[in-house]
Amino acid sequence: MDKNPSIDMTSIQSQFSNSIIENINVWLNVYDRDLNIVLWNATAEKLSGYSREEVLGHNRIWEWLYPDEEERKRASTLGRSMLEKDRSMEDVETEITCKNGEVRAISWHSKSLIDDQGRIYGAITFGYDITERNRAREALQKANEELSVLYDIASVASASNDLETILSYVLERVLAVMACKKGFIHLVEKDENVLRMVAQYGLDVSSRAQLRMISVDSGLIGRVLKTEKPLVIPNLAEEIDALRSIPPSLLHSYLGIPIRAKGNVMGVFSLLGPAGKDFRPEKITLLTSIAEQVGVAVENARLYKQAGDLAVIAERQRLARDLHDSVTQSLYSLTLFAETGRRLIQRRELDAAERYLQRLSETAQHALKEMRMLVYELRPLALAQDGLLQTLQKRLDAVERRAGVKAHLIADASIDLPLAVERELYHIILEALNNALKHSSANAVVVEISMTGENVQAKVIDNGVGFEPEQAVQQGGMGLSSMRERCANLGASLDIISTPGHGATISVTFNLTDIPSMQFSVDALKKVMSNV
Repeated sequence: MDKNPSIDMTSIQSQFSNSIIENINVWLNVYDRDLNIVLWNATAEKLSGYSREEVLGHNRIWEWLYPDEEERKRASTLGRSMLEKDRSMEDVETEITCKNGEVRAISWHSKSLIDDQGRIYGAITFGYDITERNRAREALQKANEELSVLYDIASVASASNDLETILSYVLERVLAVMACKKGFIHLVEKDENVLRMVAQYGLDVSSRAQLRMISVDSGLIGRVLKTEKPLVIPNLAEEIDALRSIPPSLLHSYLGIPIRAKGNVMGVFSLLGPAGKDFRPEKITLLTSIAEQVGVAVENARLYKQAGDLAVIAERQRLARDLHDSVTQSLYSLTLFAETGRRLIQRRELDAAERYLQRLSETAQHALKEMRMLVYELRPLALAQDGLLQTLQKRLDAVERRAGVKAHLIADASIDLPLAVERELYHIILEALNNALKHSSANAVVVEISMTGENVQAKVIDNGVGFEPEQAVQQGGMGLSSMRERCANLGASLDIISTPGHGATISVTFNLTDIPSMQFSVDALKKVMSNV
C-alpha cells in the first residue's frame, strides 16, 4: 500500500465543479501531504493578493501568509493535524498577512481528504473573512468601555462632594482607558491668575513641584486654557514651548483638554503618553466628554463648598450670639451678687451675705460650663481625621468631665459610618449633651452607640432633673428643631424619654440603606462604587 498517496486532481474535480470552485464567495484551497497547494480559488486570490500561479505546486504560501514564526508554526501544526487522521476542524481563527501587507482575520473550516482505500491524501480548507466583523466587535467593546468610564465618572461625581477624591479617581480611570501612565489636572485660581495642580498621577517629586502652580498666560497648559481647544503634541522634545514649561523627565507625547462648566473654561486635563503616541480622534472626543463631566463636578463641589461656608458662618454667628448673651447675662448676675454680698458684709448681715455668695458661686460654675461648651463648639470639627468615636470622646473630656460631670462613651470601636452620616449624628449627640449640660443639672451622662448590620442607634442618657417632652416640643426649645431636621436627613426616628426628677434619654435610630439623600463623602465613595 502506498503510504504517501498524491493528490488526484481528477478526483477533486469530480467532487467540485469548476464553476462552484471559482464562483463560491469563500476562500477555498486544497493541499497535499507535504502542505503543497494544489487548488487555489478566485476568492483565495482576492483575499490574499496571491495568484494561483504564485502559490500552486509548493508550500511557500505559509511563510508569506504567516511571517511571524510562532504563528507559522501554529498554522503548520493545525494543517498537519488534518493529515494524521480523518477529521474535521471548524472555527479556527488566525490572522494572515496579505501580499499588500494588510492583516486580515480568517475563520477556517477544514476537512481531511480520503481516497477509496481509506488513505488521507490531503485536506480541503474553507476560509471566511471575519475582519470587519471583528473590527465591529472591537469597536462595540471599546464603545462599551468608554460608556462605562463615563458612567463611573458620573457616579463618582454624584456620590461625593470631595473634589480631590473625584479628580484622583477620574484621572486614574482615564489613564487606564487611554493607555497612558502619567497625567495631571489644573484648575484656575481666579484671584491669583494662576493654574493650580489639583490631581496628578505618575509624576516624580521634582515634576510635581514644577507643575504645582503655573501662570495662565504661558506654557502648553496655558495655551490650552487660552485657545479653549484640545492640544495634541506627538513629541514634546520637539516643541520649543514644551521645553520651557514641561520638566525634562516628562518629555513624552501630550494631550491637553480644556475643562468647561457653564460655558467657561476653568482648567486643563493633561495626559502624557509614550513619545510618538498618536491620540486618535475618538480618544480625544472621549476625553473631551470626560472633561465636561469633570467641569460639572468641579462646579458642584464649589457650590457645595460655598453653601457649606455660608452654613459655617451662620453657625459661628449663632455661637457668637449665644456666647455674647451667655457671658453678658452671667457677668451681670455675678456683678449684682458680688455687690449685694459686699453691702451685706458691710452691714454685718453675714447669713444673708453667705446666701448671696453661694448663689454667686453657682452662677459662676454655670457660666463656666456654658463658656466651655460654646468655646468647644467654635473649634474646627475633626471628624474626617479622628472619626466619630474619638471626636465624641474628646468632647466629653474637654467639656463634661472638666465641668465635674461623670461622662462615659459606650460604643464598639469597629463601628465605621460614612463621614456625612457621622457629621449629622455627631451634631445630634452634641445638641443632646449641650441640653444636659445647660438645663438638666446632671452630674452623670452616658453616650451609647450601637450598630447591628445596617441598623444604627445612638443614645444620650443623663441623670438630671428631667422635663416634660411634650411641653419642650411645643415650646420649640432645647434645640429640638435642629435635632429633628438632622434626623430627617438620616431618615432617623428621634425618641425623647423623660419625666421631671428622673433624667432624660434621647434616642436616634436609623438604617443606612434608608438614608434619603445623603451626600456621601470620601469614606463612603468605595462603598457606593462597589454597588454601581
